[in-house]
Amino acid sequence: MHSIPTWDERLDFLRQTIVFCDWNIRSLDTKAQISIVAFVLSLSPLWAILSSACPRAASTLVVAILVVLLLATIVLFAFVMWPVAAAQPTPSHNWPRKGLFSVGEPNQIATGLHAGRFDNLEREADLIEETLTWARIRETKTRRFKHALRSVFVFYAWSVATFLLLRNCGAAG
Repeated sequence: MHSIPTWDERLDFLRQTIVFCDWNIRSLDTKAQISIVAFVLSLSPLWAILSSACPRAASTLVVAILVVLLLATIVLFAFVMWPVAAAQPTPSHNWPRKGLFSVGEPNQIATGLHAGRFDNLEREADLIEETLTWARIRETKTRRFKHALRSVFVFYAWSVATFLLLRNCGAAG
């Protein structure tokens, strides 16, 4: 037989959900940072391969396209780390919008205003609203990360195509 969760258990569950969403968001930011570094470090061997295939590779259109794809990929990974505005959902009731963590413009809010509000919050509706806000932020960053990964695949596919297009360049000259 299942027992019905108590009030404190429900509040604790919502608090833990917020912490979990926050952890997911931070991990996406970290993954994006690591991906940028790994991606940039992979360029040296890639350039060595293209240069060995064609000494004039730098002056070709296919390599210019490759550079544009490179920059686009780096920007997409950086965009993952860009802050997401906490969407203010339209409340279904006349709730006052407090914002526990997603406080809006951080430069306009004193840190002490929100200290301790989370642990002492007793209103389930506020925790549910905050959980939904964090879930929206997590989903936005996840979508951005997926776009960046797709860009990586396009970049490397174009790299292979570039190598195949330039492989006979040295023999022709």
